This record gives sequence, structure tokens and C-alpha cells, in this order.
Amino acid sequence: MARPKTRTLLYGAYGYTGRLAATLAAAKRLQLVLAGRREEPLRQLGQRLTLPTRAVGLDDTTRLEEALSDIGCVVHMAGPFATTSTPMLNACLATGTHYVDITGEIEVFEAIWSRDKEIRGAGISVVPGAGFDVVPTDCLAAYTTTKLEEPRWLVMALRGLDGASQGTLRTAIRQISKPVLCRRQGVIVALADRAPRMVNFGDGDEPCLPISWGDVATAFHSTGIENITVYFRRTRLLHAATAAGPLFSRLLQSQTGQKALAAMIRRLPEGPNESERLKHRSTIRAEVADDSGHTFAALLHTPDPYDFTANSALDIAARLNVSTPFGLATPSQAFGADFVLSLPGCSRVDVSPETTAPGLAGGSRRRGVKARARS
Repeated sequence: MARPKTRTLLYGAYGYTGRLAATLAAAKRLQLVLAGRREEPLRQLGQRLTLPTRAVGLDDTTRLEEALSDIGCVVHMAGPFATTSTPMLNACLATGTHYVDITGEIEVFEAIWSRDKEIRGAGISVVPGAGFDVVPTDCLAAYTTTKLEEPRWLVMALRGLDGASQGTLRTAIRQISKPVLCRRQGVIVALADRAPRMVNFGDGDEPCLPISWGDVATAFHSTGIENITVYFRRTRLLHAATAAGPLFSRLLQSQTGQKALAAMIRRLPEGPNESERLKHRSTIRAEVADDSGHTFAALLHTPDPYDFTANSALDIAARLNVSTPFGLATPSQAFGADFVLSLPGCSRVDVSPETTAPGLAGGSRRRGVKARARS
């Protein structure tokens, strides 16, 4: 019998989040192989962490499949995932290798879900969005959904991404010139009402702006709820980006504009340093509502999103290496709504009816309604 493949390959290991994950894996003495396109930064990182390395580009199909021949699971951290996820997933399908990534892009989730049958046929497990996008939000959405008999609306709001890596900023730039997406009657559409909402994260109302977050795609699969909107606490950067999007959409969509902005990003810090990450905490609020106006809300507190992502993605990969293949799943479908509580520094609290922001999930007609939850 063939020897089981249990090693994990971390692709994009020398990127900002990749290095965090690689350092954590080395500290835990995990069977990890570092991989990426560029050989020199891989070699330096491998020497520092005493981990094996494999340099291979995603456009070299033959070498990529050879690199995965003895790998149980790939943790894919090399964005932009709109261009990198397909070749890596193709290689995983060809070699029978489990696939995990940390994308938060709606179009990437939708592209992967269109291959559900192909994934099941290959006999592997695939869990996209295994980081801060979308593990905490997905698990909280799945939890709140169990508290109403027939939830029809889901609204999520986030705060706490106070420091962004260069990769996060590059993804954000590609999004700000595009419409904000939501889900209505099961279909992903442009959000008509982009007005800010006041959201209580546990210590008073704060203004939040709608964003195209990955749960617009994934929470539908996890919960079955057909109406989903996501908001983010308004920061100066988000407010400026929201205003700049319509004004500079043609520039942002052009190759020249993208290159100019990418050059600006390269002059910024690569990401928050360790002391900054230790200070950062994130809070997510999820609220569900039914057509009768009954609501339920809960809060989830997490560590800094980048530290969370490193822990979460490695934990999911380790689980896939020892579990029976199950095909394509969201994090909560694969491991349950409480999975996020098994990760360091995460806690969840139900929001009492007295502090539920009226009308958040269902619109103005729900203002002042009484919350009814399952016990």
C-alpha cells in the first residue's frame, strides 16, 4: 500500500502572512515544506527555520505536480488568488492533494464552488478561506443561524483590521473601483443602498460602510440564508478608498494605474510588526432576522487577523491530513460553528435583546422588534 501523504506544503512562504505561518509551524515542529516562486528568499527562510524548501512557479505545471507528489495538503498563501488559485487547485486535483487557501475574494470562492463535482470526484478536501477571511465570520454566521427557526437575513459587521499588509492593500485596490456586492434572494448582486450603518460592537455604536467580503459567497453555502450584507467599521483609509473608487475607477482598472498604485504600496511597511499585532483585536458582529422581525445577534472576538490566519490555516491543514476526504466545504461546514473557539484568543458572546441594534439585519421595517431565539 502507498504510504499516506501527511506533510504540508506552504506556498507563498516568504510573503508576509506566509512567514508568520512558517515561523509558527517551525515552533510547533510541524512537517512543513516551504514553497514559492523565488528560490533565494525561500532558501534564506528555510535556513533560518530549518525547514525544507521547494522553488516552483505556478505556471510550470509539470514541476508543480512533482512538488506535490508526496504532499498531503497545500496551504496556499500566494495572492492575488484571482490569478493564483486556479493553477494550484488544478495541481492538487491532479495529484490527489488537499487544498487550503486564505482568499477572501468573492469571485475566487464562486469559481471554486463551480468545481464542486470535480473536487468530489478527485477524492480530496478543499477549504478555501481558511484565514481571517472567512473562518471567524463563517463560524459566527453558522452559529447565529441556528438560533432562529427560519432566518432570511444575515448582516455581518467587522472592526479591527487596523494594520494591513501589502498583499491586503493590493487586493483592496482591485476592489475599490468595483461595485459593493451583497446577496439578495440567493443571487450575488451590486448593493443598491451603500449608506453607512451604525453598529454596536459591544461598547457603543460605530459607523460602518458596506464592503464586498467573502461571506457574501460562503455564508450562503454555510447557512442557506439568501440575503447577506457585510459592513466594516469606517476608518479614514476605508472612507477615502470608498470616495476615490467612483472618481478614479477608470484609472484603477487600467494597467498603468494598477502599476502606479502597486509602486506606492511597495514603499509602505510590509505589514504590522509583532508589537502592533499583539495590541490588535478584532470584533465581528453577526445578526440574523426572519420575515416576522425576530432577530438574534452575537459577537466574536479574535486576535490580530494575521496571527489568526497563520494559526487557522495550519490547524485546518493538520486536520485535513488525518481526516477522511469530504470534498469542498466552508470552514464551518468542515469543522462546525465552534471551530473558531478552538483557536487561540477567540471568544464568543450572545448579544442580549436590549443591546441588539434594531433594524440591522432586516431593514427599517424591523426597527423596535423583539428578539426571539432558540434556547
